[in-house]
Amino acid sequence: MKALRKKRLSELVADEIKTYIKQENLKSGDRLPSVAELVQTLGIGRSSLREALQLLESQGALKVLNGKGTFISDIKPFHIQMAFEVENEKKFLLETLEVREALEGKAVELAVVSANEADINQMSLHLKEYVTFIENDEREKANQADAHFHQAIYKASKNPMLESIIDSVWDTFHEFWNVPFGKDDIFDQSYPFHESLLKAIRERDSDEALQSFREIMASVRHSIEKV
Repeated sequence: MKALRKKRLSELVADEIKTYIKQENLKSGDRLPSVAELVQTLGIGRSSLREALQLLESQGALKVLNGKGTFISDIKPFHIQMAFEVENEKKFLLETLEVREALEGKAVELAVVSANEADINQMSLHLKEYVTFIENDEREKANQADAHFHQAIYKASKNPMLESIIDSVWDTFHEFWNVPFGKDDIFDQSYPFHESLLKAIRERDSDEALQSFREIMASVRHSIEKV
């Protein structure tokens, strides 16, 4: 019998929001009810709802517009629907890591050439947020900041098709990558390579950027294999 990973509260609430969206037949561009309305409708606390909305935003399912509300994200031009029965979590993560290396490696390569100042500032912001959250022992928010950093790279590739494919895969695998083996600090050792990757993208150094990316992937692989 396979071991089941216990879902975090934010993931459970996110599932409830997804169910609500389907039941209400909401489409891309539709606005979600206010926080107060969702709290009452779903019977959850404000903090739990806030974390769930942040999680869904990091997955690309929602878009928060300051002063306007939370909206269903636009339908991606390419979306992959997948379902897996995971018998061996370690084997599964190593296999998906290979997919991630291929897709995200190309995004890094393109971002070095195409990233503008706003893209680079976003990457820098997310890394600073990651450090702040780690220092405050806010692990779930730190993981979300890390996800935002990588998604900023996809966006900076300026290739909507590639970004859409990566987003789809990322969404599908998120629950396994977020806290693999029940450990929320398993990938902390890869952080320094994120800084060197950002530096290389800023300096338009393709060789150094790809080397830093490979070091991130090697660190992640090592963390998985030693569990």
